[in-house]
Order: sequence, then C-alpha cells, then structure tokens
Amino acid sequence: MTNEAPGRGPDYDAWAEQIEADDRPVKRTGKALRGEAARAYAHQMLTAAAETPEEVAAVERAAAGGRPTLAADRPSGKSPLWQVRAPERLDAALRARAQAEGRSFSEVLRDAASEYLNRHAS
Repeated sequence: MTNEAPGRGPDYDAWAEQIEADDRPVKRTGKALRGEAARAYAHQMLTAAAETPEEVAAVERAAAGGRPTLAADRPSGKSPLWQVRAPERLDAALRARAQAEGRSFSEVLRDAASEYLNRHAS
C-alpha cells in the first residue's frame, strides 16, 4: 500500500514537476473573463496543451458538459433520470444479465422498459 495522496497516479510527480518547471510567463490581459468568453478561452488553452488525441478527446468531452443525451432526436440536453425500488432478486437478475451481455445495468433496464411498451401497445 502506498502513502500517495488521493488522485495521485504514477505519472503525477513527473507531470507536476513539468508544470512547475514551465517558465512561460502568464499573459495577463488585465480583464477577467466570464461566461462564454472564459469557457472559450479555457477550451482553447486546454486544446493547445493536449499532446495526444486522447487528451484532445478528453477536453472535448469536458467541454460538452456531462454525459451525452439519450434522445436520438436532439443533440444535447438532459435525459430524464429514473429512480425505482426493486426486489433484491430482480435487481440481482438484471445486474447478472447486464454483466453477462457486457452491457450497463441502465441499458438493460431501458431495453426492458421499451420491450414492455412495445408488447403492450394499443
């Protein structure tokens, strides 16, 4: 077991040393950016600092603002969140099915609800 601080991985110290050794001067504009201007500037800085396609993708995911919507008819927005109670046996069976199929519990639950509605359509 290590005594590392939470959130510190094996590359943390090297990364911190690189950041601390960076002697590029901070450009001060004299004006604090807010709102969309701050978001756009931060996005520009993070994209410029990204060194790999994975890092660029991480910046883009963060800029998108959370999880993607589940709605096929719109590109963004919050999806409804369901909270339901279930018997332990049903929960265990659904979780086992999701794991066996390599899918998320939520995906299996959504599919089950859709199948139910399709079978009981008027």
